[in-house]
Amino acid sequence: MLIAYPASAEDLLSRRLTITLHETPLKQALDEIAKLADFEWSYNAKILDNSRRITLHAKDWTVRETLREILGEGFAFKSSGKYLILKKQAPSKTTLSGVIRDPNTGERLANVTVYDRKTLRATRTDSSGYYSLKVKNQTEVSIVRLGYRDTTFRVTSQTARYQRINLAPIPIPAPDTSSLSIQLKKSLQKAASELDYFFAATRDKWHDLNIPDTLHRRFQLSLLPMVGTNHVLSGKVENDWSVNLLAGQSAGVRQVELAGLGNFTKNRVSGFQAAGLFNLNRGNCTGVQAAGLYNKTADTLDGVQLAGLVNIARKSPNFSVQASGLVNIIRKNVDQNSSGNPPKCVQLAGFSNTASEIEGVQAAGFINTAQEINGAQASGFINKARRVKGFQIGVINTATALHGIQIGLINRSGKRWLPIINWGT
Repeated sequence: MLIAYPASAEDLLSRRLTITLHETPLKQALDEIAKLADFEWSYNAKILDNSRRITLHAKDWTVRETLREILGEGFAFKSSGKYLILKKQAPSKTTLSGVIRDPNTGERLANVTVYDRKTLRATRTDSSGYYSLKVKNQTEVSIVRLGYRDTTFRVTSQTARYQRINLAPIPIPAPDTSSLSIQLKKSLQKAASELDYFFAATRDKWHDLNIPDTLHRRFQLSLLPMVGTNHVLSGKVENDWSVNLLAGQSAGVRQVELAGLGNFTKNRVSGFQAAGLFNLNRGNCTGVQAAGLYNKTADTLDGVQLAGLVNIARKSPNFSVQASGLVNIIRKNVDQNSSGNPPKCVQLAGFSNTASEIEGVQAAGFINTAQEINGAQASGFINKARRVKGFQIGVINTATALHGIQIGLINRSGKRWLPIINWGT
């Protein structure tokens, strides 16, 4: 029985076919495969054992799978236009490859993360479920995909370098038959389909989905994000020490991270992070960020930011220091801490400081703004706050409610305007 799928511009080795062979001479078997998959062979006939007879039933297999089953690991294949080049080659000792399927449906699983747990080299399966990964002789390889049970196996010098793997799906509880449950299920299915489509061509996003846990390494050395000792999994690894010659990516910093240009951090900075240009942290900072131009912490800052131009943090519930040549910003108003006082904060900037509720100091060359400050605002021109407990020093000082003193050319508290000095109780 011979069945072929329509030829397309995709890689010849990924084309699928269904074929049954019984005691068929090797050359004839190869010719039938070429005919079904619509390509032409290019090889030296001397490399084949024409006395071999092939018996095989392959249903909806790729050309790669079929040839691997027939020829074994001693051959290499390469597509070039309409030709498939076949060469004799010693079995690889450093590359693991194969196909990953769903055992219930037989479907080839795309976007499965396959990684070496020792070196953190990683790859994803393609649309035909195929993967190829460089591995150590003595290591463990993990296969993970969202919605399937993780599989890990040990690789030794005796392990076959071509592995067909079935990845068992995680059972989903039977849904409630109520109309609300049905609508919810449909919505979730639609969202999952859209998510799958969106991430289909995005390598690091699929690794994020497939590997939800953060890995840990003592040291990372990189040239650029995903070009270093943590390879494409760099965004999933929290490092004790990290040296990035140009720029680097990590899940977190525990002790020290240094970069010539910039650092990208996904989760947290709890040590010291320094870069020639910028530090971009999508999580929390409880350590120190120092950059020639720009620091940003997308979530909580309970530490120190030092920058040549700009520091930005989303919120600071406890204590923080920002010092920059131009601008400091703490974006979001936060609840007072357990003592009942506003969070402690010091902002020092060449041009402006912006914060919400703080207990501490704002000092800027031009302007300070805050919702509520318990402490001092000092600027070269304007200080502005809704509530002030303490004092303001500047050319223009303005507050909705003042419990303290304003010193400046123009002072306003509520509806009262006074020059030089204004007292409030």
